[in-house]
Amino acid sequence: MGLTARIRENESFLLDTWEYLRQRIRGHRIEAAPIFIVGCGHSGTSVLLRLLGAHSKIYGVPYESKLFRYPELKQRLTAKIWNRNTIAHRKHRWAEKTPVHVRMIDRIFELYPEARVLFIVRDGRDVAVSIRKRFGDFATGLKRWVDDNRQGLSWSDDPRVMRVRYEDLVKQYDETMPGICDFIGEAFEEGLIAYHEAPAYDLATETRNPGSEWRKDHAEYRTWQMNQKLFDGSGKWIKEMTEEEKLRFKADKDAVQMLIDFGYAASDDW
Repeated sequence: MGLTARIRENESFLLDTWEYLRQRIRGHRIEAAPIFIVGCGHSGTSVLLRLLGAHSKIYGVPYESKLFRYPELKQRLTAKIWNRNTIAHRKHRWAEKTPVHVRMIDRIFELYPEARVLFIVRDGRDVAVSIRKRFGDFATGLKRWVDDNRQGLSWSDDPRVMRVRYEDLVKQYDETMPGICDFIGEAFEEGLIAYHEAPAYDLATETRNPGSEWRKDHAEYRTWQMNQKLFDGSGKWIKEMTEEEKLRFKADKDAVQMLIDFGYAASDDW
């Protein structure tokens, strides 16, 4: 689905414009640079956006835009719509989540030099298994994990980029989320963890669990998943990775080294 179709499907133009005008009269403005959430897909980008979108100051864009694949004019026009929606929701900045933007961080900073980028990483074994469950190809998931994270790591020294471990977010929320808020320049709010109380329908119109993560059920499954309480989804690979997949992972020296560098393993002896 293209960006224009995404906007049409998710935006209530007349209603939001009316509310935008009301809030502009009341003095609401965009007061802070945007936030971009990037990383390899299946690494927790959606849950991080849901948490930020629950903040009283942050409007979470309710779809993956792939904004930086489009011409600059379309990028700017789309951002104007998000600015309008941010003000209409009585917030002062927006956050957008498109995992593949991890390959386009340079373009983010060209258009938004003051932006903050949250680069989320997750155990590559869980990511590769999750991608295989959706697309049927473990090797593709493994390669994507290595390539995307390598792109994100190239920005490690930039103070506008923060690396977040999915496992820290779900296991040590009370320590991790305040740090994220501090990085983006917002006060931590206790109610963020209750994000699931406001249903999100990005990918489907229902929040039921279809019982499968495969392609035909993926939209419903992801919508159901995004509407659950914050839960620990780490370590699934232990039961779900086949012996053949373990051998394939261990044969990729770059993947093993990245796993070690991220602190998920001490060696390839697992």
